[in-house]
Amino acid sequence: MRLHALGLSVLLAVSLHAEPYVLGQGYHVDDILNIGGYFSSDFTMQESQDTARLDDVAVMAYGDINPMFSYLVELEAVGFYSKNFTNGEESGDRKFHIERLFGDLWLSDAYNIRFGKQITPVGYWNKEPINVLRDSSSNPLYSKLLFPKFLTGIDINGFIPGMEATSYHLFGQKNRDLDQGYINIPNTHFFGLAVEKEISNDWAAGGSVGEYITAVGDQRTRYVQANVKYDDTTWQVMSEALVAKSTYAQNVDDYTLSGYAQGMYRYTPQHAFIARVEHFKDHHTQYEDNSGVLGYSYRPLYCVSLKGEYQWHSQHDENRALISFSVLF
Repeated sequence: MRLHALGLSVLLAVSLHAEPYVLGQGYHVDDILNIGGYFSSDFTMQESQDTARLDDVAVMAYGDINPMFSYLVELEAVGFYSKNFTNGEESGDRKFHIERLFGDLWLSDAYNIRFGKQITPVGYWNKEPINVLRDSSSNPLYSKLLFPKFLTGIDINGFIPGMEATSYHLFGQKNRDLDQGYINIPNTHFFGLAVEKEISNDWAAGGSVGEYITAVGDQRTRYVQANVKYDDTTWQVMSEALVAKSTYAQNVDDYTLSGYAQGMYRYTPQHAFIARVEHFKDHHTQYEDNSGVLGYSYRPLYCVSLKGEYQWHSQHDENRALISFSVLF
């Protein structure tokens, strides 16, 4: 009863200080504390099975402690609930993991520091992890299998002096991830450099290099990556490519190559058509897939997204139709 009363007291105090809630902008208590979150659901139809999922459920808190320091905390449960309509099985993982937990120290345009668990600053796709803010439902293999999506360490970033509109990220970690259960490639060694230049109002291009060592098997991988994007508000075309050299046990070396190109046509602010092609080949495992995606995005509000797509794969058992609904709140 005491905890219940304390909780009600906290909620009352927050509500008295908070501004009116606006969907998609979070609950603004004050400059130090904003509370928000998002969820993503989807329905997948394949030859072998049909599956519905409440896939991502996340809560966030963020704010500015003072003009020089800000923070963000994000907890997420992935695979929150799933039902296979083909065999009737239900499953789910309702455990919340630490997706992001970092602080930003703002020193100057040329030199800032982000420390803690954060998104790896590589390319475009990886830096936009929230489904509702993307215009396609699925992720390319490029964004999931070739480098750690998260970094538990330090990212020094800013704009390079003397080089107009050119930003950099110098990042690294020499420790395990903050949440070992929530990272695509667990590692104990990860360092990299990323650079991007805004060529004009419509064009941007960049690239990155990096190295990581997996926590299991001590696989050492070095990669080189490049990205380019054109966006004039009606048309958007972006492409990323990466080649990686990995050293496995007994000093066996092999290569992985992947890249995608995606185009989008926004015929109104709410409606868009999307097309994507991708190539992925892992010479070590001999896994190769060439895929194509055609999709449609309807966004009645910026923070609400309804998307549908069909995927063709050279691995034919992976062909699928996908419909998703997601909300940022």
